[in-house]
Amino acid sequence: MGFLRNIKCPVFNAERIKEVPERAEYTLQIGGGCEKTGIYKLDEFLANFKIHTVSSRLTSVSKWSVRADWQGILWQDFLDWAKPTDKYKFLYTESWGGYKTSLSAELLLNPRVLICTGVAGEEIEYEYGGPLRMIIPNQWGFKSCKWLRKIYFTDEYVRGFWEANGYGDDGTILPCMVEDVNTGKHVRIKGGEITEF
Repeated sequence: MGFLRNIKCPVFNAERIKEVPERAEYTLQIGGGCEKTGIYKLDEFLANFKIHTVSSRLTSVSKWSVRADWQGILWQDFLDWAKPTDKYKFLYTESWGGYKTSLSAELLLNPRVLICTGVAGEEIEYEYGGPLRMIIPNQWGFKSCKWLRKIYFTDEYVRGFWEANGYGDDGTILPCMVEDVNTGKHVRIKGGEITEF
């Protein structure tokens, strides 16, 4: 049993996706203004990067937060490889189920942003977005697209699934009470990335 399953981390599946392609057929499409535009098979894509481990929290707008040791590609390493050719303003991501969300470029400068492949030393479980998802710890979890199929650098904001249903466009984590999934305790957070526990 994987780490997230073991601690009973909540599962969200807005697009009600039931499956993604098997690993050998799983692809990631990169587009917009960058040098590495194209469609890459998963292992072909991952072979370009060193995998790092980052301890951070994923925090849901539904008021829970989980800390984990996430494994994946540092966002800066991805940028260095993809080489955006223009000063892009937004990142657009889309899942295999059609879920989409956008985020302004400056909000991705957090050094803990990952294109995530694993958690606690194991491949990330399917229901939590495996085999490839975003982890953006400084924004609500709905900005961290699961089952990642497309990454596009764009000049225009594209309103995503939850944003079209009233959620904030920038996904800023607001002060509130959250349940710490790791301990089961309720904790008041001050807003922004949670770093105090």
